[in-house]
Amino acid sequence: MKKWALVIVVGLMALCLGCGKPEEPKKPVSSGDVKQKMGEAAQTAKEYLTQQQDKYLKQAQDKLTDLDKKISDLKAQAEKQTGDLKKKLDDQVAGLQKQADSAKQKLEGMKGAGAEAWEKLKSGADEALAELEKGYKQAEPEKK
Repeated sequence: MKKWALVIVVGLMALCLGCGKPEEPKKPVSSGDVKQKMGEAAQTAKEYLTQQQDKYLKQAQDKLTDLDKKISDLKAQAEKQTGDLKKKLDDQVAGLQKQADSAKQKLEGMKGAGAEAWEKLKSGADEALAELEKGYKQAEPEKK
């Protein structure tokens, strides 16, 4: 008898669980709903892109500022030298400053660029910064 009572209780519990609130019918999606969601998604994507661009520009500008300082230090070292070493360092510093100016222009051109142009401009700026850094590293041992 106890088994039957247990089976009946379990059965009633299963029935009670199935007797919850009926599911509300889903509201049909309108074209206006789709347009609103698409607009929100586009705005979110635009904000994200802007944040990523600002972050990149800040990092690139910080790197350029650091390299400018190093070039200034190298220039100060060149001023202390004489003869061929001074001329060589002066030439290297002039070349580095020219590269730094080019990198600055590329970074300036990136401000306010659209998404399509951004990647191309970023690639050019990355290349300019890498060349400047490489040029500095080649010149750096000469200062000692």
